[in-house]
Amino acid sequence: YMGARNDGEHILRSTVSGFLPLSEGKNYKMLLRPVCSHIARPFAARRLVRGPSRINKLSSSLFRTPNSVSSIPSVRREFSSSAGQHAQGGLINFNLADIGEGIAEVEVLKWHVKVGDKVAQFDALCEVQSDKATVPITSRYDGIIREIKYKVNDMAKVGSPLCVIEVEAQGTDNAVSSPSPSSSATTSTTPSSPAPVSTPVCSSSSSKILTSPAVRRLAQENNLDLHAVKGTGPDGRILKEDVLRFIQNKDKSPVAPSTTPVESTKPQSISPAAQLSTTVKSVAAGYLADDVVHPVTGLQRIMVQTMTLANSVPTFGYADEIVMDRLARFRERLRPVSEKKGAKLSFMPFILKAASLALRDFPQLNAHVNSDCTSVTYRASHNIGFAMDTPRGLLVPNIKDVQNKSIFEIASEMNRLQQLGAAGRLGKEDLSGGTFTISNIGTIGGTYTRPILVVPEVIIGALGSIQTLPRYDKEMNLKPTKVMVASWSGDHRVVDGATVARFSNAMKSYIEHPELLLLELK
Repeated sequence: YMGARNDGEHILRSTVSGFLPLSEGKNYKMLLRPVCSHIARPFAARRLVRGPSRINKLSSSLFRTPNSVSSIPSVRREFSSSAGQHAQGGLINFNLADIGEGIAEVEVLKWHVKVGDKVAQFDALCEVQSDKATVPITSRYDGIIREIKYKVNDMAKVGSPLCVIEVEAQGTDNAVSSPSPSSSATTSTTPSSPAPVSTPVCSSSSSKILTSPAVRRLAQENNLDLHAVKGTGPDGRILKEDVLRFIQNKDKSPVAPSTTPVESTKPQSISPAAQLSTTVKSVAAGYLADDVVHPVTGLQRIMVQTMTLANSVPTFGYADEIVMDRLARFRERLRPVSEKKGAKLSFMPFILKAASLALRDFPQLNAHVNSDCTSVTYRASHNIGFAMDTPRGLLVPNIKDVQNKSIFEIASEMNRLQQLGAAGRLGKEDLSGGTFTISNIGTIGGTYTRPILVVPEVIIGALGSIQTLPRYDKEMNLKPTKVMVASWSGDHRVVDGATVARFSNAMKSYIEHPELLLLELK
């Protein structure tokens, strides 16, 4: 909020200084501070000053008399009525904001509040989930919950009201006239009345802290009390650097037994999945006395849409056996070292690294195709996703920049994502931005599979279970061999079969000769 106000001062400076007398130009900040304190977002300020003639229409004497207290409310009224940022208080609709990734609706997983509860800014209201992520929704206002629009497991549309909050003279652009449940979600703008200059809008009580939601979340994740952090920003605003500096100093100092340790490189502890509502419902095992009709809702409903779209893409299938004997012995030697560092070392970190090295030679497979297949974007980052069976259904988190990570770093990140997935806490950042996907269905069973593309990616792989089978070696001796089948599906509109086969051979070579991985590490 304070940062937005300072941005507004910077944006308006050049416009106002054009017609301020040079002798009084030094007073522009005093004039603009009450104006910009009403601007909740920097883009609102840019929109207001896009036409300087709007400000020129104001009386020039207004700006030539900066010491006149009576003139300042006129400036504030002019801006607030245009931006629609303030209301007199009362009942307001709290709308579901756009969470990006083209998502039009989400499922309400859990409410943290009920009707009659008092909430403050940044308090958790509910959790929603799309096919991309589970997102916590926090309050933008101080007030009382008067109505909840959606029940748990309902599908909420982006832009529709989630709840109704009664506020006291709180800025909003969604004022409503009554809390009637039958009223529509239509919103209206209530212009504000002039506020006294002697009461700055940006003032806060001792219980409130000037900082951003991202900084508050960082403090919450590290169990920090922001009152103990000294802010170095404008008007004492706490910046991200202030919190990081506080964490470093706290980590160096002795920690009292009653103090929660600062988060380390180990995965953060999370609440058990049993505490969360389950989206993917199943019928209890056993014979059914009667037929059961169950609606397709929540994540299943979203999967219907995404899988139908993906299955409409013509794909090319390819599969090959990979001998796992050397990698199995290599992994056994490294496992104790990895466990000492706190990471479980499975086969997948080696396979993901091998895939990244093969993608270096075939960058056309680390790509996204646009919706009408008129262009392909080759992605620089190898954000490799791996399909995960979670209590909420199939999710595909991805590990960012695998090409720059060591095998141990890949293992640590995979462990973190697996713990979050088991608890239903995968975030938007974990589930978005993937460029290439491998599904390890073999942990459950099976040999061959036909994976379905994760649109807009152009290829996906699936790994079968590792089996000990009789195979002939180069000397034609029959011996037991650990074998895994890798199956591939490629977007045949932009990927040809020969490219997939060559890529598979390159990845297979790294897996069957893991010492080559060491030569490629930087």
